[in-house]
Amino acid sequence: MLVMAKVISFINYKGGVGKTTTTYHVGCSLADHHGKRVLLVDIDPQTNLTFLAVEYGDWERFKRNNGTIATLYSRYQQGLPLQTQRYIWKDRIGYGRFRKVENVDIIPCDLELLGLGQDLGGSTQAIQSGSGPFDALKALRDNAQLYLRARLFLKEAFSEIQDLYDYILIDCPPNLYMMTQNALVASDWYVVTTIPEFLSRIGIEILDKTVRSIQGQVREAARNAGFAGVDVAEMGGIVSVKVRIGGTRITDQHEEWITTLDGAFPGKCFDDYTTELIGYSEAAQLRLPLWLANTPNARRAARKSEYENITNEFLRRFP
Repeated sequence: MLVMAKVISFINYKGGVGKTTTTYHVGCSLADHHGKRVLLVDIDPQTNLTFLAVEYGDWERFKRNNGTIATLYSRYQQGLPLQTQRYIWKDRIGYGRFRKVENVDIIPCDLELLGLGQDLGGSTQAIQSGSGPFDALKALRDNAQLYLRARLFLKEAFSEIQDLYDYILIDCPPNLYMMTQNALVASDWYVVTTIPEFLSRIGIEILDKTVRSIQGQVREAARNAGFAGVDVAEMGGIVSVKVRIGGTRITDQHEEWITTLDGAFPGKCFDDYTTELIGYSEAAQLRLPLWLANTPNARRAARKSEYENITNEFLRRFP
């Protein structure tokens, strides 16, 4: 039986909440510790996930010779064959004297994606109906198809390669504009990363409400267009990052807010979390997952096995 990759998006309205670092480390851990085939997809024009994996000069050459997610999206907008495999960069984690993480590929991003279908309402223009009831029904169907086409790019792109991987992980920009909506339509679940603080609960509640609104719109459009199998991802989990430790335990403030989040979103909060450790920054500079970065701070941080524990829980939630 053909096994299709599970698709998970990592999202949050805010930047600086560990979204990219979590996407990267969970993807690397799935491959390195569990033997999974993983595709990382960067749809954030800031390209942070891309540059966690590759050097700038190598990225420029790949962009020139192959293209990026922006190139792929332009082909979709023009109605050209996507040829998704062309934009997959094979085995890019680890370089030089460091051991590579096998079975992790990436579709890189670039700044050109900014402005390509990023408006919240979409780039499609409504079709005007004629005077008769059949004209009105046709216009309703055509408008629904236009609405969905603006949000089906990633789903169609992944349909060409989904049997090549166990997991496809999407690093989304800090918004719910068109490209993030594409990710939600293409995904089975979405995961929110957050710092446990006062505004976290409010932000995630707004995010959840907005995603549910988008879900309702997509389902209605799918009914009107007669499209089967089109839906929006459900929230699959909340991962707390940069948790503060006082001595050997979580500070009272962060423990309180983790408990608050767990009460607001029962069953959604991961039991495991990451802490504020300088080793993560050093690993990022080396373009390596924490457990492969051989600096003193990275080695100390790696002994906590934070992302390994999160990945174990990830596998339990999304087997």
